[in-house]
Amino acid sequence: MGSILSLLGFCSLTYSQHGKMSNQSHQIPRSLICICAGILLFPSLFGCSTQYIVKSPKYAMYRGETNQHTRLISAERKRVFQVITHEEALRQICPKGTIVTYESPAPYGVGTIIRTKIAHIFELNWTSRVEELIPDRTIRIRFLDGFFAGGREFWELEGVGEYTRVTHAIIVQPKGFLRKLAWSLKVRLKHNRMIEALLDNLKRVSEGRDRNQKRLTN
Repeated sequence: MGSILSLLGFCSLTYSQHGKMSNQSHQIPRSLICICAGILLFPSLFGCSTQYIVKSPKYAMYRGETNQHTRLISAERKRVFQVITHEEALRQICPKGTIVTYESPAPYGVGTIIRTKIAHIFELNWTSRVEELIPDRTIRIRFLDGFFAGGREFWELEGVGEYTRVTHAIIVQPKGFLRKLAWSLKVRLKHNRMIEALLDNLKRVSEGRDRNQKRLTN
């Protein structure tokens, strides 16, 4: 609270100084309002979206921010892996407005090309390729173009007794000022919400709680 009051004081002082230096009306300049609003809102927006940022030695070889989400699922790793790598099943668990297409012939494996389109308030499109695959354990994907170009996506499945711990991570380094700003203020938060929804759906389907889910064969 103290920091917010300090920022308000700064804005007030800036306006006061502006008024002394100008013979124009005492109306607050629109640019000053935007600056002060941005200063006040940025910490809250940034803080809401940074809870999934992690630093891990296993990702140390990659440059960029690591955004990681996990879920504990009451199902075998094989079952969870099937849902992730089966095109139709993955489409069913993707949040509304997200379309994923595998453009390489089955089965899913190293070299598979994945095209993703997200159409919500804004639209994002990108192409990625599977770089590494260890059945029922690990998938590493590289973003080839689009907003996340050059980054990586990881799926990791770990057996924990009768459960499977699913970890999804992306490592991104948006290029250019505008993309960095968009990532910090909007895209990261949207990504967090979408991945959390996807993992909730993955959990429900993998645990057999979706009556509409078809039997999968890869």
